[in-house]
This record gives sequence, C-alpha cells and structure tokens, in this order.
Amino acid sequence: MKNKFPLIINIILPLVLIVMVQRIHLRWDATQDQRYTLNKNTAILLQELKQPLKIDVFLTGKLPADYLRLQREISTLIKSMEQHTDQLVVSFIDPFEGGGNTETLVAEMTEFGLPPEYTVADQNQAVEQTVVFPWAMINDGNKTLRIPLLEKVLGDDQQQKINRSITQLEFQFFDAFYKITQKQKPSLAVLTSHRTSEAIKIADFIRSLQPYYKLASFDLKALEDDPKKTLENLQRFPLLLISNPTETFSETEKYLLDQHLLNGGKQWWAINAVAINKDSLFTSSGSAVAVGRSINMDNAFFKYGFRLQKNLIKDLYCAPVVLASGSNREAQYLPYPWPYYPLGKPKENKWLGSHSGNVLMPFSSTIDTLINSLQKTILISSSDFSQSLQTPIGIELKEASEKLIPAVFDQKAQTTGVLLKGKFNSAFENKIKPVMLKEGKKIRGESEMIVFSSGAIAENQVDKGQPLELGYDKWTNNFYFNKAFLQQSIHYLMGNEKLLNIKNKSIALPRLNIEKVKSFSGGLKLALLLTPLLILLFFGVLLHWLRIRKFGQ
Repeated sequence: MKNKFPLIINIILPLVLIVMVQRIHLRWDATQDQRYTLNKNTAILLQELKQPLKIDVFLTGKLPADYLRLQREISTLIKSMEQHTDQLVVSFIDPFEGGGNTETLVAEMTEFGLPPEYTVADQNQAVEQTVVFPWAMINDGNKTLRIPLLEKVLGDDQQQKINRSITQLEFQFFDAFYKITQKQKPSLAVLTSHRTSEAIKIADFIRSLQPYYKLASFDLKALEDDPKKTLENLQRFPLLLISNPTETFSETEKYLLDQHLLNGGKQWWAINAVAINKDSLFTSSGSAVAVGRSINMDNAFFKYGFRLQKNLIKDLYCAPVVLASGSNREAQYLPYPWPYYPLGKPKENKWLGSHSGNVLMPFSSTIDTLINSLQKTILISSSDFSQSLQTPIGIELKEASEKLIPAVFDQKAQTTGVLLKGKFNSAFENKIKPVMLKEGKKIRGESEMIVFSSGAIAENQVDKGQPLELGYDKWTNNFYFNKAFLQQSIHYLMGNEKLLNIKNKSIALPRLNIEKVKSFSGGLKLALLLTPLLILLFFGVLLHWLRIRKFGQ
C-alpha cells in the first residue's frame, strides 16, 4: 500500500482534479462595471432557445492589434453565452484561408452584404494596409442574419471605434437572437396621405423596422365619408409614424389624430415648420426662399405643450455639402460646411441617446416646450454655437463657400427633438367637434409622442433609383447616426425596453494616450528587453553566492 500511495498522489489525484475542473463551469466577473456579466434579458433569451443556432464569425486570422482585442472580447462574450445554453454552434472562419485573390474575396463578401474594413498602419517607415471582415452570421436553418461587429460613428478615431464596438457587442448578438426567434410582431402604421415622405426616401428606415414590427400604410383620406370607420381602423395600431407631411390636415383629420392619441395611441412626428424649394436651391438658381409652413396642426401642438417655431437653425457644428469648383474637365467637387445641416447630438437618458453619434437634421427649426402637466424630455438639440433665423429668409448655396464667423453663432442649443409623456388634453376641448362620436370620445388621455423638427431626419438618399442606407451621404462618404437613433425612438414608443436596456449598457474601457506612449516607447522597449536579463543575472549571482557559502569550505 505504501508503494501505491505516491502513485495515487502524483498521478491519479491530479488526473481526477483535471477532469473535475473541466466539468465545473464557474466564472467570476471581478470587473467594476460587470463587463463580462450578461444582461438578464440576454440570459433569458438564450435559455429559451429551442433549436440550434449556427454562428460564423469572420473576424479571425491575421488581424491588427486593435481588432485582436475586439476578437478576444467576442470570444469571451460567446463563452459567457454558452454558459446559458447548449444551442449555439460557433465557428471562427478566416475568409483568407486558402490564399485566394484578395480582390475576388472582397467582391464576393461584399456581394453577400459583408463589406470589408480597411486599416492602415505605419510599420517600419512603411504603410501597411490590412483588410478585415468585422462581421458574423447567424442561421437557424431557415433564415440567415448578419451581425455587425464594428460600430462606426463619425468622428471616432481607431481606439474609440473599437471601444464603442466592444461596448455594443452584447447588443448586436442579442439583437440578432431577438430577430431570428421572434414569432409574433406588434403592428405600427405609417401615414401615406398628406404628401408625407416618398416611399423610396424612407425605404431604408422602414426596412430596418421590419424585423421587429409589422408595418402597414395608413391613408387618413381613404374613407373621407366615414371618419368613424377611419378612427376605428387607426386605433388598431399602437403607433402612427408620420414623416415629413406637407399637405394641410383638415379639422376632421386633426380630430381623428387627436382621438387616436387620447385613446392611448402613440405618435411619432418628423415635420418641417419651414418650406424650402430644394430643387431651386440645389439644381437651378442656387437660391431659394424659406417661408413658414402650416399644415393646420399648430393649435393642436400648442395644446399638447409644444410649438414649432417658423425659423431656421444655423449651426457652427454642421455637416458638409459638396459643391463644384471650376468647370468642364477642371471641375472639382469639394465639401464645404453647410450651417443649415446641423449635426444634433442626442441627449443621454435612461432609454435613448446612449453610445450615440451625430444625427443629421437638415433645415431644422426650434421646438419650444410650454408649461403644462405633461413630462417633456429633450431628445436632441443643436450645439451651443447656433443661430436661429426668422422666416421668410433667402438662402443661397454660395453661402457654403463663405468663411464661417464663430461670433455670429451666439445662441445656446436649440431643441430639435422632444418626447412628451403623460395625460394629454384634447385639442378640441371646449370646441365644436367636426365629427360626432358616440363611443370612444375622450377629452383627456394617457399617451406618448415624439416630435422632430426636421422632416428629412428619416429620409435616405437615392442612387440610380435605389435607396441608400439611412444616414449615409454618398457625396462625402460620411455616415451619420440617424438610423440607430430613430430605431431607438420607435423601440421606446413601442415599449420594446429589452433592446433599449442592452443597447444602453455602459462599459468603462481605458483609452491609451498614443502621443504619450510614443514619447517613452523607446525606453519601454529597452526596459522590457533588459528586465528579464537582469532578473536572470540576479538569481544567477544569488545561487552562485549560496553555493559558495554552503560548499566553499
């Protein structure tokens, strides 16, 4: 027995411990912000998975240092998710494996909706370009969804981009799981009467909402002889989306919208208080006159607690417009800052605006909030270097090429988006009603409304008859945050708090000071080289001294 005891201690016991450790899945998140702890909604969704989901991650292989960090965070997140379900089948696929032609590979991946990201780095006095594919794909056997792993916001440098992407990783995966497992979708309506935004101009926004909701077009004028039936149909939808209406609402139509709101229906408005002939401004004369626009909703909005000023906001912090300089073959297209294109910064609050970028709000007006019982939350505004111009006013495109004078932009931030919540009073209180309703008539009701003062905030550009992605400017190649921010506003009104909760998760990631690192990088490299040698030398001298002391006699 004594002879077997060392065998048990040295061989069998370690093997048993190794097997036990491999079977015990225990992780402890010691980070202050609980970075590696999944949101409870993510954990519940994973636990409820009924069928296997195959996930292919293409961010692997030879990667730059920043993207290696992102890849490690993806691996850690996937391991955390695998603690809650055994239905995930994950593969890391290197697109370049096999040594094919890079251009052919890029073309094929782009065709599948997985465009590459190009990174440029200085290596030994030479510029090295690397192609990476920051994408993953999820498949349940019936449909496939793309998962963007890189979150790009205008103005972010490389570190900020990677840090933002790491922060949003859990949301991107939860969003994909949510879309692919959703069985029943709530409905919302999009107003198509009153010359609202053309279908092709809000195509990408509508397309981005379809994985979450069933969308139906709604025409307030379809049953003009039967307003009661129109209201009955309208009240089937918990949310009415109204984008850039330019035709006047009749008193009856306004009353129907009022009753929809008071009966609990929520409304989302993107509306221009100023009319501008853009064809004249951008294509022919290069000038236009901005005049106040009325669609007969002013008194209703006033009753609800806000007012759209008939002015135009000019902002020092603005998006560029591309103008031609020169003529014929010598023509050059150059971007110039255009103050009439304010870049609004969403206000951070519990549900909206976190981790957001700049939102392009062309030809915005000021929203004044009034004192009443409603709770009002400012969602977005211009910068603190703005200017408001009362209409009518002439606008000339050549203003873009003129030098901006900061002293002129002397007004504080102008509100361009607001959320109203609480008990609304009817706009027809103490007034003769245009339609007599026997049932469902209300003079006060609980609801919510979001209003933006730029009618084009949800409109995408069009190229060769095809809608481009909302927020993308084909002239400057800039990408603005319109789509993500507006999606959040719809999720909020539809009560989809799960998506917003995970979207707003905050992670405190340190940011290196590159200039400071460069300043002492030489000394740091020397220290890293010499420190191990000095440690070895120290222990060598110590051991030699001990040997002499012990055996020297």
